[in-house]
Amino acid sequence: MTTPPAHWNPISQRLWQAVRTGDLLDLTAAPPQGTGQNPSSMAQEVPAEVIAALLLQPPAPEPGAVPRLQMVGARITGRLQLQYAAVEIPLSLVNCRFDQPVELADASLRAADFTGCHMPRLSADRLRVDGDLMLAQLVSGGVDLFGAQIRGDLWLTSARVTGDGSGFAVNGPQLRIEGGLYAHSAHVTGGLNLWGAQAFTIEVTQARLSGAEERPAFRGDGLQLVQDLLCTDLLADGGGIRLFGATIGGQCWLARADIRSTTGWAVTAPTLTVGGGIYAYGLTVEGGVNLFAAVVGESIELTASTLLPYHQYALRAPGARVEADIKLDNATRVAGNIDLTRAEVKGTFSLIETAFSEETTVGLHRAVLGALHLESLSAPPATLDLSAATIVAITDATDSWPSQVALTALSYQALHPTMPATDRLTWLHRGADYHPQPYEQLAAYYRQLGHDDDARTVLLARHRQRRRSLPRLAQLWGYIEDAATGYGYRPGRALLWLLALITTAAIAFAAAPPQPAQSNGPPFQPVIFALDLILPVLDLGQEKAFTPVDGTTWIAWLSSLSGWLLGTTVITSLTRRLTRS
Repeated sequence: MTTPPAHWNPISQRLWQAVRTGDLLDLTAAPPQGTGQNPSSMAQEVPAEVIAALLLQPPAPEPGAVPRLQMVGARITGRLQLQYAAVEIPLSLVNCRFDQPVELADASLRAADFTGCHMPRLSADRLRVDGDLMLAQLVSGGVDLFGAQIRGDLWLTSARVTGDGSGFAVNGPQLRIEGGLYAHSAHVTGGLNLWGAQAFTIEVTQARLSGAEERPAFRGDGLQLVQDLLCTDLLADGGGIRLFGATIGGQCWLARADIRSTTGWAVTAPTLTVGGGIYAYGLTVEGGVNLFAAVVGESIELTASTLLPYHQYALRAPGARVEADIKLDNATRVAGNIDLTRAEVKGTFSLIETAFSEETTVGLHRAVLGALHLESLSAPPATLDLSAATIVAITDATDSWPSQVALTALSYQALHPTMPATDRLTWLHRGADYHPQPYEQLAAYYRQLGHDDDARTVLLARHRQRRRSLPRLAQLWGYIEDAATGYGYRPGRALLWLLALITTAAIAFAAAPPQPAQSNGPPFQPVIFALDLILPVLDLGQEKAFTPVDGTTWIAWLSSLSGWLLGTTVITSLTRRLTRS
C-alpha cells in the first residue's frame, strides 16, 4: 500500500506517513494553518483500530527509513486490541489518552513506550517485550502483567495506578524482567504484586504503595533478584510488605521507609535470603518485622528506627542466620518483643542507646552470637533471656541490665568491662529461679582472669542462693556453714571462731578452776584445758586430769559441742569446695 486508506481521518493519514518514515507524530503542537483544526486542542483523536492496523501491517518504509509508530499527545478512541499479536515495529505512544482499556495479553512487541499515558487499564498478561516496557508517568486504573517477559527494563517511574478493589492494582506474578524494575516516586493504590517474579534489580524509592485488608501493599513472595531491592523513602501502608521465601542477591535497602499494616506484619519475610545486608536506617514500622529463618550475608541494620509491634513482637527472627551484625542502636525505639531464639549472628548484636517499652522481652534463647553490646540504653527491656545462648563476648553496663535476666546454661568467653564480683552478682541475682550454672560460669571466668577472690565470692553467693530453696533444717545447717567458714570459701572465719571459743573457755576456767581428778596429775593450764575440750582430735592430758565443778560443767559441755560442730562444718565445707569447685 503506497497511500493510506482514503476513509481514514487526516490525523490517521499523517500517522500512516510517520510510520513509513519512522518519524514522530507530535499532536501537542499547534496544527498547520488552513487545516481548520482548533489550535487550542492539545489532543487529537486517532481510532484504536488505525493503530492496530499500522502495527499489524505497517506500510512499506521509505528508502533508508526504519518504520516505527511514534506519536505524542493523541486521544485514542475505541479499544486497542493486540492480543496474541506479533508486532515487528517499535511502539511509542507518549502522553496519549485512551478512552478504553489497552489489550496486550499474549502479544509480542519489539519495544513499547506508554510514558505519560492515561488509560482505564493495561491488560498485558504474558506479554513479551524484546526491549523496554515504558510505563513511566502512566495514569491507569490497573496494570496486569501476569507471566509477562521483558528482556529490557520495566519503568513505572512516577506512575499513578489506582486499582478497582477487585485485585492488585499492579499485578505481576511470575513476571520476568532481564533488566530492572524502576518505580521511583510511583503511587500505587491497591498493591503491587510481584509474587514469584524475577528481575535483575527493583527500585521502589520515594514511592507510595497502598494495600488493603486482604492484600499487602507490596507482595514479593518467592521474588528472585540478582542484585538489590531498593525501597528507600518508601511509604507502604495498608497491608505492609511480604517477601516470604524471596531471594535478593545484593542488598535490601529500607532506609527511611515508613511501612504500616493494620491486619498483620508490616514487614514479613520468613526464609528470606539476602546475599548482602538489610540496611534500614530510620525505618518506621507499625506492625513489626518478621524475619523467621532468614539468611543474611552481611548485616541487619535498623539504627535510628521505630519498631511498633504485631502480636507483641517488634522483631521476630528465630532461626535466622546473619553473617555480620544486627544493629538496633542509635536511638532505635522498640515497642514490642525481640525474638532471636536459635538465631546465629556471627558479628555483634548491638543494643546501644536503644529505648524499650515497658514489659518488653529480648529473647536470645539458644542463640549463637559473636558479641552482645548492651549499653547506654535509654530504657532497658523488662526481660533479657540469654538461657542456653553461646556468646563470645558480652559488653554491658549496670544501668542497662533489665529487671529480669535469664542466664541458665549461658556460655561466654569474655565480659566487658571487668567488674568486681559484687557487681556481677547483681546481674546473676536477676534470674527468676536459682540455677548453679551461671555462678559456676562466672566463677570460672574470674579464675581465668586470675581473680581468685572474685571467683570465691561468686561461689559463696551460689551457696547462699541455693540455701533459699532448701528445707528448713538444711537451711539452718547452711547458716552454720556460712557463719563458720563461708561454705569453705572463707576459711579464716574458722580460725577466728576457734580463737574466740578458746579464749572464752580459758577465761571461764581460769576464774573457776576444775578439780584435779588425780593426786599426781599435771598442773592446771586454762588455755591447754580449753584446747583439749574444743579440739577432740587432740589429747593434751588436761581434760583427763581435771574435772569441772558446779557451774563450769555446762561451759565444758558447750565448749566440746561447739568444737565438734566447728570441726564438722570445716570438714564438710572444705570437702565440698575441693570436690565441686
